[in-house]
Amino acid sequence: MNARHDAAPRLLAARPVERPWGGRGLPEFSLPAPAGATIGEWWLPTDEFPLLVKVIDARENLSIQLHPDDELARRKGLPCGKSEAWLVLQAAPGARIFLGLREGVDAEPFLSAAAAGADVSPLLRVFMPRPGDLFFVPPGTVHAIGAGLVILEVQQVSDTTYRVFDWNREPRRPLHLADARLALRADPRAGLVPPAAPQETAGLRLRASVACEHFRLEALEVAAQGAVQPRAPRAEVWFCWQGAAAISYAAGAVRLDPGCFCLVPAGAGDIEVLPRAGARSALLARMRQP
Repeated sequence: MNARHDAAPRLLAARPVERPWGGRGLPEFSLPAPAGATIGEWWLPTDEFPLLVKVIDARENLSIQLHPDDELARRKGLPCGKSEAWLVLQAAPGARIFLGLREGVDAEPFLSAAAAGADVSPLLRVFMPRPGDLFFVPPGTVHAIGAGLVILEVQQVSDTTYRVFDWNREPRRPLHLADARLALRADPRAGLVPPAAPQETAGLRLRASVACEHFRLEALEVAAQGAVQPRAPRAEVWFCWQGAAAISYAAGAVRLDPGCFCLVPAGAGDIEVLPRAGARSALLARMRQP
């Protein structure tokens, strides 16, 4: 395992982002909030990794919204659209995810109701998520993350959001119904991703995964004996969300506590992923381009 020093795995620090629906930090994930700030998201630096990775702390409902696909984004002079996927890290009792129009609900009545200021959440499919659940959100899919959820999100590098309903919060934020009308579409891939077929490779078990043309997100469990991962053709980000783990490489190791992100560059060589001393297993997420 001969790795260049500049290609060694290393921790990445997430940047806090203020949101009106956020909280005062997630100490269990070592994600702080500056004094007096309401932090809803922590972002990884996109100059280090070609995807946008976030932890989202929803203390209130996020707005009902959707995002453009690549084609619409290019027509509007934007670099790309926004596909995303979510791994549920925490879920309070009764917490909900809204994702896609309910069966029998058409786009025009939905948007007309939103234009009239109505609460359109009853027109959406509702999921009651549990920690470890994985969701895929293709562009054009109406969605909202409900209060009481902490979510790991991976997405294209875009912050373009078309807000449809904001729960009548004050101060009012603008809605984007004309853009939403252009972007909204049904996609049968949207929704809860079923668990992966049982498969374990040398101590690393795949629990669930979602893949599209822009990214792949895997929920993994690493057992006590650990698992060697061959050299990756592209950079990867690993995230620990339960237990404690370490990523070992030729020149050392990176410690992963809950909330830690580790960048494994494409030139890092083989790595070994294993629970830290005393832990029987660890739950991890791996994100990469396809």
